[in-house]
Formats: sequence, structure tokens, C-alpha cells
Amino acid sequence: MTSAPPVPAVADQCPCSADDLAGSLRTEISRLAYHLRRPATKSGITPTRLAALAALARHDQGCRQGDLAIEMGISPASMTRLVDIMVTARWVLRQRDPSDARAFVLRLSDHGRATLEGLRSEGTSRLSADIEALTDDERRTLAAAIPILRGIADRRLGADTSTP
Repeated sequence: MTSAPPVPAVADQCPCSADDLAGSLRTEISRLAYHLRRPATKSGITPTRLAALAALARHDQGCRQGDLAIEMGISPASMTRLVDIMVTARWVLRQRDPSDARAFVLRLSDHGRATLEGLRSEGTSRLSADIEALTDDERRTLAAAIPILRGIADRRLGADTSTP
């Protein structure tokens, strides 16, 4: 992935169109996400596998396979293949649901949790080094953007999971 030239801070130069801002934001988030996923990719963990591990980490009591498929927006057949891969890699435990013996509950294994935590730690460490190089004003601007980005993500995730 090629590096784009540095873009000067333009917060005081807005108003800009929502489409222009959305396009720039999507591009820069994609570039950053690509670099944050690199440690996982080097470990053979695809973005979909990483997303599934992260989703399971949010479900302390486990999650049914069908519910995970809905949450991730993938077909039940694709989820079955994904779970088979994750079970074989020992990242996930597939156990009978005590409330319904026909269903399975998925949980992160200790190995899966350690793998996910290691990847997150590596990604956070790299990002932290980048943030340390920022000026105090740039850090404040970045910190102010986090709740806005979280709100957008929450709305998008809610919209994506509410459609059949």
C-alpha cells in the first residue's frame, strides 16, 4: 500500500462537504486499519478471523454460531467454515449449549484469548509510538475525534446488524 503525502490539519478550514470528508476519512481509516492488521495477517489470521475472535471476546458467556454469523453479517455456511478453521487453530472452543443440546456455543479458548491479546498489544504499541510523535495539539484533536468516530461506528454497526 503506497503512502499518501502528509495532509495538513484542516479542521479550521472547514466547512467542507460531507462527501469530501467521508471520502478522506474512509481512505485514511482504511490505510491505518491495513497497517494495524499486518501483525495478524503475518500470523495467518485473516481480517475475518480477527473480527470473529474480537467478537467472541465481547461475549464472556459465549455466543451461538448463528448469532455470531448475524453479528458479523456473514452466511451460516461461511460461519461454519470459519468456526471449523478457528477450532482447528485452537482459538475457539465449540461446546454444546446447555440450554439446547442441538445448538453449539462458541467461546475463545485460552490460546485464542492470548493470541488476540498479543495482536492487540502489538498493534497498540505501534500506534502508541506514532501518537507519541504528535504535538500536544494534535493529540488533543485526535482525542476529541474518538467519541465522534465511536458514535459513527456504533450507528453503522447498529444499521448493519439490524438488516436481515
